[in-house]
Amino acid sequence: MNSVSASTHGGRVSTASTLPRFMTDKMFAINMFLVSVWLLSIPFIYHAFSAGADFVADGAADHRAFNQPGNLTALYLLAWHMIFGAMMNFISPLQVHLGITQKNKPWHRAIGMTTISIAFFGASVGSLYFSLYYDANMVGDGLKPFIYQPGAMYGVVMFYVIYKVIQALVQRNFAVHKEWAIRLFILAIGSWLNRVMGGWWGVTAMVGGEGILPPREIVGIINSWGFYIIPLAIYEVYLRLGRAGAYKKLPAYAPFVTSLVGVGVLAVGSITYVAMAYMR
Repeated sequence: MNSVSASTHGGRVSTASTLPRFMTDKMFAINMFLVSVWLLSIPFIYHAFSAGADFVADGAADHRAFNQPGNLTALYLLAWHMIFGAMMNFISPLQVHLGITQKNKPWHRAIGMTTISIAFFGASVGSLYFSLYYDANMVGDGLKPFIYQPGAMYGVVMFYVIYKVIQALVQRNFAVHKEWAIRLFILAIGSWLNRVMGGWWGVTAMVGGEGILPPREIVGIINSWGFYIIPLAIYEVYLRLGRAGAYKKLPAYAPFVTSLVGVGVLAVGSITYVAMAYMR
């Protein structure tokens, strides 16, 4: 059957819904979200990888971050950070899918070690860049430390999460490993999520006008910290509610609806950001 039919208990119908089976399939909801993340982030992945690789190849690129006075070493660190970030964003949705389904364990192990390696090197060059250098295109000279140190801390957080992922594997605690692996996935797509947040600032400006937005300096600080702290906090709340049994009475279609809402939020922010980038 392709739908969930009504069931009866004692001659009474317990539910009147006849939902399509995919709407009550938790794995479908998870895969829908992962595929959407991958597809929506493709423009960012392409842009980041091509800009970083272009600069690494010949020391020049069209990206505005590379067209400013500054330390050449720092710019190379940024270029490699962009390359590693794009690669990590590209493969991490597949890695999460393989880990949850457990259908191809050899591939899961291979891609997992690849993801961890890329994350380590990406966090290393990113933390060095954000610690040693700032982007002259950023706003608010007096607030630059508040905008750039979160970038360095992003790398530090990623180092810790990588350590916990490996520790849980060594201890063969696969339930804990799964939780830390999802945290690593959140960090892996963090640079793209930063752009998604930027898109939502754009939506806010278009709907209500610039007057309702905080000053650009404050927006920069919120984005710099929020792109990884906010999704990590949401996931932590999700875990704690689950441990408290908050999801036991939810309807079978709750994962599908939650995934659909998540996809919608990411789609609006991502598409708006891409449109804003093309209009510049």
